[in-house]
Amino acid sequence: MESEEKQRNYERAEGLLKEQHFGVAVLSGTITMILGSGLYAASALAVGGPSVSVMVVGIGAAIGLTMQYLGRGITARFVVAASFIAMIGFLVAKLFTIALYTVKSEHISPLDLLSTERVRAMWDWVLSGLHLLDLIFWIAAIGAAAFFSRRRLSHEEGLAMYTYERK
Repeated sequence: MESEEKQRNYERAEGLLKEQHFGVAVLSGTITMILGSGLYAASALAVGGPSVSVMVVGIGAAIGLTMQYLGRGITARFVVAASFIAMIGFLVAKLFTIALYTVKSEHISPLDLLSTERVRAMWDWVLSGLHLLDLIFWIAAIGAAAFFSRRRLSHEEGLAMYTYERK
């Protein structure tokens, strides 16, 4: 590879790295996770049963796609962040489901759920209520978030990043 071509690749790679917005990606992924968890909880309460568990894979994909689109990430930290957000999202979705169920069945206000003993009881219920199918979908959601979290590069952009990393 000629020196002039290497320089163009370095400049292209530096431009790609400058386009990344990690903070925006994490914030948008977190917002997507919270909205998806709320949708999961509402669906689980309306439909019931484990059939709703497949939704977490869609939530994981939505987290990854949101982070990809808004964060424009190409480095591994976007994959790690998306995986972590998806992992937490599954637990939050289960917690939201239990909270909605408790509010509905006990006819209490959502603020009454914030007492320490109720929160502890809900977390115990989340962890004790996990099934094998839930865990399989949880792993799939993390994989979907990781897969979709990074922006796909063209051949030229990939070559530029490869050249840049091999300085």
